[in-house]
Amino acid sequence: MSISPSLARHIIENLGTSGTPPARGVQHFNVGNRSLLDALDEYYFSSYLQNGGGAYKIVVGDYGSGKSHFLYCLQDLAWSQEFAVAKVDLSPVETPYNDQRLVYAAVARNLIWHEKEQEISDEKGLTRFLEGTLTRFVGHPVLETLTHPNYTGLVDTLEKAAIDSLAYKRAILGYFDALIRRHEARLDSITRWLMGETTSPDDTKILRGLGVTEKITRPNAFRMLRSLVQTIRELSYNGLVLLFDEVDRMASIGGKAERLATDNLREVIDRTRDDLPGSMFVYAVPPQFINETVPRYDALRQRVQAFGPFSRTNSFSPQINLERLDVDENVLMLTIGEKLIPIFETAFNTDLDHQTQRANAEILANAATDMFLDVSHRRLFVKSFVTALAQQNAGDEHTLGEAEANAIMRGQVAELSAGETPPY
Repeated sequence: MSISPSLARHIIENLGTSGTPPARGVQHFNVGNRSLLDALDEYYFSSYLQNGGGAYKIVVGDYGSGKSHFLYCLQDLAWSQEFAVAKVDLSPVETPYNDQRLVYAAVARNLIWHEKEQEISDEKGLTRFLEGTLTRFVGHPVLETLTHPNYTGLVDTLEKAAIDSLAYKRAILGYFDALIRRHEARLDSITRWLMGETTSPDDTKILRGLGVTEKITRPNAFRMLRSLVQTIRELSYNGLVLLFDEVDRMASIGGKAERLATDNLREVIDRTRDDLPGSMFVYAVPPQFINETVPRYDALRQRVQAFGPFSRTNSFSPQINLERLDVDENVLMLTIGEKLIPIFETAFNTDLDHQTQRANAEILANAATDMFLDVSHRRLFVKSFVTALAQQNAGDEHTLGEAEANAIMRGQVAELSAGETPPY
């Protein structure tokens, strides 16, 4: 699998700086979850979701176990099967689940416009997604686009489509028309409405002129989200995959806020399964959320409890357990290390002695396991090994001694402990 120098450098920079995975390129060093991805593809992405089904999964893993990495793998799988993807990184102190309108707005802000070329960075936002999709249909939009057969066919398809909210349909059609005509004021008003933002009286006047007479509110937010999913499917995508990440601290919010958030999370799960055709909702959580928070709320417990983790032989289970991978920990880390060596070489246009660096990967994997006893040693290993590769490339390549390996590890532990960074 070839990789461009710029993407290789992007991967190495992310892993060496914080040990966190990049948004693009995880397939080049992915290890240990192939059976999970293949089962998800077989039972959902290649079949059930494309036929209009809806599903949810809970990804369970400790800090540093690879939740973000796994979600990026799911993102790539979804794109390969022509699904749209929204990846929402939740903040430590906020969750949109206490207001369904915020769920819609979070999805609209984080819907990704994905370019297949390695050199082009992905961009976020519903309106960027719509612009990219239109360009894919008709090329760069100009006034003549209004009579382009692909555009008139697209408009005809949307006008006839069964989209729950007529206002939503009109907003989408109005956005395409304003984009082609380069009507900036209209574009701005429709953008604010589609993104779930506050609209002004001037916006309301413009929107009413287009037949957009509803506002996106808490009571109708899921109908609007359903309308978004229906629109995405009419635009020739197979559906929408919702990836919600970084919730390690949700288990500690407590009190009324926790009750409201968990109740609304239960509603998101139900609505995804029943009301969002061709959609999958994936929620990444630490084990304490499953073991401590969920048991306090029976309705949520009934939806996420499992008698075993998801696998090819247990595909109905809602829980994907990242401690149940295809290989054991040391093999996992060593294989990641082996894959990172050629990526590093491409990133810096250099040649390394693979035998020496493979030995160093094994030494650092053992040191990480000895020094850090929970699963976050995966992240510690990745950051330490990339650091070691940089040191070896800048100096003389050699097999690390025990003292040198431990010194590298201690340095990375200090860096990782110095501040908050997203989990690997």
